[in-house]
Amino acid sequence: MAEIPIVYYSRTGKTRLIAEKLASLLGGRIEEIREQKDRSGVRGFLGGGKDALFGKPTVLTSEHSVEGVETVVIGMPVWANRPPPAVRAYLDAVDLAGKRVCAFCTHDGGGGKGTFAALERLLGGQLLETIDFKKPKPDDPDLLARLQAWAEKVRKAAS
Repeated sequence: MAEIPIVYYSRTGKTRLIAEKLASLLGGRIEEIREQKDRSGVRGFLGGGKDALFGKPTVLTSEHSVEGVETVVIGMPVWANRPPPAVRAYLDAVDLAGKRVCAFCTHDGGGGKGTFAALERLLGGQLLETIDFKKPKPDDPDLLARLQAWAEKVRKAAS
């Protein structure tokens, strides 16, 4: 099976947790999406939600390439029921045409349905597998089982 990169954006570390565990299950490389804007603290939280809601652009400080890969997994938190600006900037920076795309999100209770719908619109309908995680914690006994099951779906989508 070809390598599957796990590309993620994380403000608080919850999405990073999932990305790291998923990368170990899939044996793929992990890439963090980083942006110029400081999203820390309450101001970062509120500003991030506002920027996501209104589609405000951001500038990435990380570089990404999908050359030579067929499948990409994108991870993100839910912001105002949408992908964060950094994920939108990532989608603008790379050419995912013809790639298989799977996605996961983390949230505190709003769910991922709207975020995945928005992501699918941004991708032009090529989103294959999705999963969301409510308040993921490293010691959650069900987390690894859910991730293992989803990793298998991603492997099948990649083949």
